Amino acid sequence: MNIPRVRWLTKHQTEHKEKSNQEMVGQAYCGTKQGIVQDFQVSTMKPAKFNRPLLPFLLFLLSMISAQAREGIEAAALLKWKSTLFHPEAISSWSLPNSTSPCNWLGVRCNADGSVTQLNLPSSGLNGTLLGLNFSALPNLTQLNLNGNNLLGGIPSSISALSQLTSLDLSFNKLNGTVPEEIGKLSRLVNLSLSDNNLLGLFPSHITSCSMLLNLDISHNQFSGIMPSSVSRLTRLLSLDVSSNLFSELMPEALSNWTQLRSLQLHHNPFLTGRIPREIGKLRELRSLGLRLTNLTGSIPEEIGNLTNLQNLELLDNQFIGSIPPQIGRLNQLRVLSLFNNSLSGTIPPEIGNMMALEVFDIGLNQFSGELPSTISELRNLKTLSVVNNKLSGTVPWDLGQNGLLSTLQLTNNSFSGELPLQICNGSALQYLYADHNNFTGTLPSWLKNCTGIKEVKLGWNHFSGYVSEAFGVYPELEVLYLPGNQLTGTLPLHWVQWESLTNLRLDDNQISGRIPAEFGNMTNLSYLSLSTNNLTGTIPPELGNLVFLISLSLSNNAISGPVPLTFGNLSGLQNLDLSGNKLSGQVSELLLQYPYLTYMDLSKNLFSTGMLSENWEEETNESLSYLPDVQYLLLADNLIESSSLPLVCKFNGLQVLDMSNNKLSGELPDCLLNIESMQYVDLANNNLNGIIANSIASNASLISLHLNNNSFSGKFPSSLRYCKHLVALDLGENSFDGKIPAWIGNSFPLLIVLRLRSNMFSGSIPPELSYLTSLQVLDLANNSLTGSIPRSFSNLTAMATRQQGRAIEFSALGYSESIQMIWKGRELMFNKTLSLVTGIDLSSNSLSQEIPPELTNLSGLLFLNLSRNDLTGGIPKTIGNLKWLEFLDLSMNQLSGPIPPSIADLTSLGWLNLSNNNLSGRIPSGKQIQSFDDPSIYSGNIGLCGPPLSKKCLDDLETDTDRKGYDREIIWTTISVILGFIFGFWIFCGILLYNRSWRFSYFLFIDHVYDMLYRKLKK
Repeated sequence: MNIPRVRWLTKHQTEHKEKSNQEMVGQAYCGTKQGIVQDFQVSTMKPAKFNRPLLPFLLFLLSMISAQAREGIEAAALLKWKSTLFHPEAISSWSLPNSTSPCNWLGVRCNADGSVTQLNLPSSGLNGTLLGLNFSALPNLTQLNLNGNNLLGGIPSSISALSQLTSLDLSFNKLNGTVPEEIGKLSRLVNLSLSDNNLLGLFPSHITSCSMLLNLDISHNQFSGIMPSSVSRLTRLLSLDVSSNLFSELMPEALSNWTQLRSLQLHHNPFLTGRIPREIGKLRELRSLGLRLTNLTGSIPEEIGNLTNLQNLELLDNQFIGSIPPQIGRLNQLRVLSLFNNSLSGTIPPEIGNMMALEVFDIGLNQFSGELPSTISELRNLKTLSVVNNKLSGTVPWDLGQNGLLSTLQLTNNSFSGELPLQICNGSALQYLYADHNNFTGTLPSWLKNCTGIKEVKLGWNHFSGYVSEAFGVYPELEVLYLPGNQLTGTLPLHWVQWESLTNLRLDDNQISGRIPAEFGNMTNLSYLSLSTNNLTGTIPPELGNLVFLISLSLSNNAISGPVPLTFGNLSGLQNLDLSGNKLSGQVSELLLQYPYLTYMDLSKNLFSTGMLSENWEEETNESLSYLPDVQYLLLADNLIESSSLPLVCKFNGLQVLDMSNNKLSGELPDCLLNIESMQYVDLANNNLNGIIANSIASNASLISLHLNNNSFSGKFPSSLRYCKHLVALDLGENSFDGKIPAWIGNSFPLLIVLRLRSNMFSGSIPPELSYLTSLQVLDLANNSLTGSIPRSFSNLTAMATRQQGRAIEFSALGYSESIQMIWKGRELMFNKTLSLVTGIDLSSNSLSQEIPPELTNLSGLLFLNLSRNDLTGGIPKTIGNLKWLEFLDLSMNQLSGPIPPSIADLTSLGWLNLSNNNLSGRIPSGKQIQSFDDPSIYSGNIGLCGPPLSKKCLDDLETDTDRKGYDREIIWTTISVILGFIFGFWIFCGILLYNRSWRFSYFLFIDHVYDMLYRKLKK
């Protein structure tokens, strides 16, 4: 009976001797075993009688030997895996010299027999794969936690050897590939987390064989497809997290079986479509439901009111429609309700007031209307209320905040009116108050002084009035004060300098007066300061140079004068500087070289000059110039700047927008200026620049808008502009360009919206290729020497054929808008924000001939059409009434003939009309809008025209007058004859009754009969 056991042990020893050096580390545990076994083998080979009292001892001895052998095998497996890691020193305690037992190694725990049961190495800096780990050598492992490391490769299928495993956590690594099917053999698995890896494929359905599973987390991977119905087998699930994947559908039948589920997280699955299944109401144990950022639609099912244990409901960032179901008021355990960024509408149900545990209520970015229900004040645990960007109106409940816990109140961008509630600051818990972009009135609330813990206050763009200094106390934690767009008055208060934490101060668009206090220089944590569009006077205090953390400074549109302080050179971190619309003076060149991180500078509408640059200025400022590639917006319009500054401007290699219009620039345009590859917008209008524009524009130019109008440029149309494929607006008006308008314009500028070449010396015909500019909305070729006919192909200018909706033409992130000068109703106007609404053609003051092409009336979106001062012949197109949006029509000073088409009366939007000095004839149409044009001068110079408002009457009017006089005479005589006949007949009748007794008797008898008949009927 004992010999076979001895033979097995001897064989086991032989196997150990044949192993490699790495695997021989286990022999240290077997030395004692070998001696004992040999002795035991020798003793058992003897024919002596077996000693029964030694049996328990021998069994114990054998178990010890087996445990030591297993311990050696497990240690060998762990050390082998360590050797495969890229940085094994992360687990340096794993070594035999350190401890002969792995139970003493970092992250290793063993049972009473010394066998490894737990391997816990979270965030230990492990870098390698799992392929080198012999899972079969760890048969008693119940817990494996390797989360937060840098493990690569796939999950080995050999992991199925861990038959005792109950918890597996491989989250927060870089594992890839699919989940092996063999993982389904881990029948004892209770907790499985594979989150935050790069795993992919369909939902690992073999996991559903792990019927003991309580917690499953496969979030933040790349799993896709439909979640299979087999997932319903996991009936014991308490927590399921499949968020941040690419799943497309959730099987509703699975929800019916998860009766014990407490947490369901499906958020950040952008391809998850459909509706929230009504079966969701069966998850009555659910505590947390996360559906954020999916593609779910439909309404919120009323069955969600059955989840009475729910504490967290996140449905934000979806496409849900409809209203909030009143049944949601049953969720009296709910703490967080977030419906942010959907398309929900209707009113807020008053049942919200029943959710007594609610701490966070966020319905921002929806379309809710009506008032905030008064019951919302009954939420005694409410800490955060956000209703931003809705259509809510009315007053805010007066007792909101009475619980003393409200820390965040966000009412931004609604239509609330009245005053803010008095109790918002109860308990001084309020930290964030956002009520900007509403219709609140009154003075700034005095209770703001009680908000001692406030951090951010945003009350801008309302109708608050009163003195700016009266409502505020001392706030040691205040970081943001945002009050623009009100009617606040008074001077800037000095005690604000005590707000040591203030980083953002905006008071723009108010009526604040006085000087900027020098004490503001003590608010050294300020990053953003805007005092623009007020009534500030005086000079800029040098102390503002102490605000060394300032990123953005705006003092625009005030009456500040004097130079910019030299201390501004300390503002080395400044990125945005707006001093426009003041009376400031000084040298631009000095300011341009002070701010290495500047991206936006607006000095327009001041008295700045260029400043003197030495011959060696570039060498002297090389160090400064090396810090200036980030300047993107340079706005210097309406100053006294001369051309000597242009070479300096060329050094800003990252420049996108340059506006130097209305200055004293002269001479030729430097080649470098239009060669800055990043340049999008250039406005040099209204200067004295001259010469020929160089043909050296880069072939990869980014130019979107070019304004060189009202200068003295000459020569042909610049051929190098053909490389500017992104041009949206081109204005070369009021110069001395000559030659023909090139036909290649039509093919080179597919995005062009505005083409303005007026008041030059262009000659020849209008190229029909201009009709290829299908985005063109404004075409102004007026006051040139153009000849020939108007191209019929202009009907292909499709952007003029529809009513434009109005979107400002902007440049880059800061939203600098396009603007252009146009002749509108006889006056020169600047169009800016409304430019994209304007569509029109101005070909006036040329020598165009032949007829107005009827096809032009297909451009029904035109707002203005000016063809005056040409040699056009023929008639006004009969279909002129198709231009239903036309507001301005000038066809004067041509040779047009024939009648004015009756359809002109259909131009109901027309506000300006001039048809004078033509050869038009016939009656002027009447009716609708044209009836309001009572100025006869708009028809003057047309000998053949007649009718109102002209004093000249038409021939048919004269004939009608003669006929009407004869008719009136007949009416008068007829009336007289009838009256005389009636009088004569009446007296004859009376005479007969008076002198003839029988007639009189019959008459009275008839009257009596009629009276009796009426009496009987009335009595009935």
